[in-house]
Amino acid sequence: MKRGVSNSVVQCSGILWLPPLCLCLLLLFFSSCTQDAYDKGEGPYSQMVAEMADGYTAADKRVTHFVTDDEEHYTVAEPFTSRLMEKGDTVYRAVFYFNKRETGEADVVGLDRVGVIQPRKIDEMKTDPVKMESVWLAKSGRYLNLSLWLMTGAVDSQETIHMLGCRQDTLMEHSDGKRSLYLTLYHDQGDVPEYYSARAYFSIPLSEQNADTITLRINTYDGEKKRKFCLR
Repeated sequence: MKRGVSNSVVQCSGILWLPPLCLCLLLLFFSSCTQDAYDKGEGPYSQMVAEMADGYTAADKRVTHFVTDDEEHYTVAEPFTSRLMEKGDTVYRAVFYFNKRETGEADVVGLDRVGVIQPRKIDEMKTDPVKMESVWLAKSGRYLNLSLWLMTGAVDSQETIHMLGCRQDTLMEHSDGKRSLYLTLYHDQGDVPEYYSARAYFSIPLSEQNADTITLRINTYDGEKKRKFCLR
């Protein structure tokens, strides 16, 4: 059965509509530990690792396995359902918090949302500033990942939202045949207040980008930042 990459926020023309309430960490936990067990290094979080990955749901909507950006494959020891992965037979992007088993299985402790933004041509550009924590290329080469801090606060209407996207600016071909792709992060703060910052993760798929290098421009509160990566 054909699977489609998805996430748990609405997508429109490659732009994510992100309500402030979505800017939360560790949205789902499956187990708890006592302080005593944790202090001894024996609790479920003592050996926990966090990896950005593609999670796969079965027909019954349970998450059965995931593949990390380091191309490590894990079977979920106890398949589960999640509000972040609501459809069956679908691939979802998320940060997985888990403990490894010697059998190659994983005990999943929690999930964190990862928005997927496709590079697109955007006519009316918005570059409201963000706080850039890090930008990195997945070891698999399939994604360019971003960890950002967005300024947010309580709002009175569900229509008050952040909008995130990625504009495809230029694809330059050089005399040696190499191709350079230039992208710019789209961000519309809208009417979301800027009281405090909250971390949000995003991934830009690169499988359809026929380029040797990619440069991403991001407008931050400290001015424009550029990050360049070699794809091959």
